[in-house]
Amino acid sequence: MGLLDRRSDNVNYDWKDVFRQSALLLLLMGFIGIIGGQVLHQMEETLLQFPVFLFLLPLMNDLGGNLGCVLASRLGSGFHLGIIDAAITDRELNENVLVTLIMGLVTYLSVGLAVAASSSILPLGPTAMNLFIVAVGSGIIVTVGTALITVAVSLISYKKKLDPDNITIPVLTTLADLLSIVSIFFMVWLVIL
Repeated sequence: MGLLDRRSDNVNYDWKDVFRQSALLLLLMGFIGIIGGQVLHQMEETLLQFPVFLFLLPLMNDLGGNLGCVLASRLGSGFHLGIIDAAITDRELNENVLVTLIMGLVTYLSVGLAVAASSSILPLGPTAMNLFIVAVGSGIIVTVGTALITVAVSLISYKKKLDPDNITIPVLTTLADLLSIVSIFFMVWLVIL
């Protein structure tokens, strides 16, 4: 009997179960990724009009996914170790979400300041203030959205005796990418267009 067989969290770690939990989910996330590509294609005119967003979009995708993955990892480990209860009212869970939201705000404020500062050096199109608002506004949307997605998917998968490590990160990274694309487009539409 191996170490993983004696775990107390009632999640099966056999490779076949990992495959069963992940295979269809990864296929579904691939299709959702295609939708994200189509949304991005719809933004082509705006992106060509304001190329600064071509630089901002990958950064936003990475940051949103990274923040969510850190939270997903902490929640999954907390569930497995019994440190976090699979309940929305759990204090440790809520503290982890709060830290993620604070990290997101600080990170996107920094990105907004950097993009706004670079607009004074390079002709980026929109005003520095508009770039700052788009970066920070879309960052807040992405941070809150990824935190909500992470908590929901982690709780649901763990309660259904699925390993959150197999479920949460593929769902989160795909949806965070889609959310980043949509939030930047929304903020550009709201602030600039």
